Amino acid sequence: MMKTMPLPIPKNLIKIWDVWNLRGYILLSLAIQVFLTFSAPFRQQCRSKLLLGLIWSAYLLSDWVAAVSIGIIAKSQTQNCGSRNNEDLLAFWASFLLVHLGGPDTITSFALEDNEFWLRHLIQLILQVLAAAFSFYMTLVENRLWIPTILVFVAGTIKFGERTCCLYLASLDHFGETVLPKPEPGPDYEEAVDIYSTMRSVKVEMPPPRPLYTGKGINHKKNPKFTVDGVPQESLNDMQLLRESYRFFESFKGLIVGFLLSSKDRERSRDFFLKRTPISAFQLIEYELSFMYEVLHTKVVVARHKIGYLLRLFTFCSTIGALILFILVEKDEFEKDEFGKFDIVLTFLLLGVAIVLDILSVLLKLIFSDWTIIALRNNWSQRYIPSWILKRRRWSGSVSQYNMIRNCLDERPEWVFTIGGYVGVRGILDKIKVSFFSSSEKFTDELKGFVFKQLRIKSLEANNRRTAMEACSQRGDWALLLTSDYLNLKWSVGEYQYAESVLLWHIATELYFAKTLEDADGRRKICKILSDYMFYLLVMQHKMMAPFLGNWHIVFQDTRAEAKRFFSKQPLVSDHRNACAKITAVNAKFRSAAVKGSKSKSVLFDACFLVGELEKLERDPWKLMSRVWVELLSYASIKCRPIVHAQQPSRGGELLTFTWLLMYHLGLGTQFYELENHAGKMVPTK
Repeated sequence: MMKTMPLPIPKNLIKIWDVWNLRGYILLSLAIQVFLTFSAPFRQQCRSKLLLGLIWSAYLLSDWVAAVSIGIIAKSQTQNCGSRNNEDLLAFWASFLLVHLGGPDTITSFALEDNEFWLRHLIQLILQVLAAAFSFYMTLVENRLWIPTILVFVAGTIKFGERTCCLYLASLDHFGETVLPKPEPGPDYEEAVDIYSTMRSVKVEMPPPRPLYTGKGINHKKNPKFTVDGVPQESLNDMQLLRESYRFFESFKGLIVGFLLSSKDRERSRDFFLKRTPISAFQLIEYELSFMYEVLHTKVVVARHKIGYLLRLFTFCSTIGALILFILVEKDEFEKDEFGKFDIVLTFLLLGVAIVLDILSVLLKLIFSDWTIIALRNNWSQRYIPSWILKRRRWSGSVSQYNMIRNCLDERPEWVFTIGGYVGVRGILDKIKVSFFSSSEKFTDELKGFVFKQLRIKSLEANNRRTAMEACSQRGDWALLLTSDYLNLKWSVGEYQYAESVLLWHIATELYFAKTLEDADGRRKICKILSDYMFYLLVMQHKMMAPFLGNWHIVFQDTRAEAKRFFSKQPLVSDHRNACAKITAVNAKFRSAAVKGSKSKSVLFDACFLVGELEKLERDPWKLMSRVWVELLSYASIKCRPIVHAQQPSRGGELLTFTWLLMYHLGLGTQFYELENHAGKMVPTK
């Protein structure tokens, strides 16, 4: 049997690879650290798939490149290749790569799932530290860079340990522990029994009931209960809104891990948010979600701890000291040609960039940050903290848009989707199509005002936990009850599953939007934005809409198939408005099930029938439709799992998440409990 020979590789290429592979890896690792430091904060503000893809790729490569580089150094030292001085420099590089494994302060995890792998990172920490220590040990006898190597080794170990600690604290199990209140064993049982027994035998005169507080006749401006930092709550500035958002974050962060909130927290938050304007209310939510993002995905918790400050000072001084010592050693003890010029430049570059990144981290994340403003308790912060810290965006401020008609029309080239259906990748092609053809609308002040107003009305009617839970269970019923034609439209929400009802109202909104002109109060535009947004969530955000999907895929594919068949029979369906006009021209007089049976789940002409019912209303249909869409939005937001909401701030934010947190602050959530049901009372008896 003939032995196969490997393909010949030119010796020059092998030599170049042996010389430059390690240096190339180190330069790549350094570039990744710089890129992540400056790009990671934009995850909050941008929803660009390209940027998120680059950050994700850099995040995955950062650990791999640094670990491979340490492995190459350890392997080269065991093979006894290279000069004595070169081995000293390799040991220094191996220790420095631990700093890169620690990562920048701006990102510790890309997704919440990464936090759950903290134990894996702990094992990686142990292995890589041992590998770097082994590399240093191999050169210890004659190493003339041993002092700067030790300094960098300790700094890198601390930074790697900081990252592992952050992942541990942000994992769901341990994040929940930080939310728990202090243990409260209550009064001593034996002493309480003695007091209780004594009180049973003594008649206690109850004081007369105090008159109920009505708030009449009280000057709120003079009453400190109605002010925050001496300013009436109705006119809080950005600084005070930030401080209030931090207090609410500390109270409400337990929602992420499914903890229940007390009725006391509910009432305090509800009273506060009912006095806010829509702009300030959403600004509070934006601040709060920003705190959530930084706690879950950055080093802010560890870096701002007292021990964290000391460690950060130590690592910074260690890097400075290593730089100074390297300059002295390179100048006094070595001849200029003993270290390669490129290797010297690369070492200076590693040290210099590390120092610059540490300085920027201190300036941006420790000094000019929201957490510093919270820590400052005097008026100095209001005067000298730059205004851009408070004014900067903390989410994308956009609402994704996609609609059913566009989904049916945008299949070019059609043969690609046909082949994709045969090979089983049609779903992937559909998602790619939506990514390319979807758009976004700015989350305007008008939209903020309308959503807040509708939720505020619900909150005012929900005076207790039971009525609040009833309000959360409505998905269009409450809005339809406001019309005299409720029975004529009840079928559109009562006879369908949630996802089917959303698709039905979405198509009806599309058809009616193309059929009518601008309205006076902007409800038409609001309905269009919310309709396209909810359809986008159903198509692209399956995790957020998971509780409602059910047979959504069947309904969607049947409706799309019927729409495509209808368009294929119509000549000159050139654009979106023309396609809507062709459908509404059918003038549907009956619902689909009555004339077609139940074989198909399509709701295309049910939506056409709904448009006809809306046109018969005495009131403005857009007023009713806008209320229905806010209810559909709020129902989806409150039913979505909290952990899924917690993932959104790292992806540019979602309106659904803002609505979820706003509903809880208005007392409309489902994770509240009555304090009286969990607290024992000792009531004196005769």
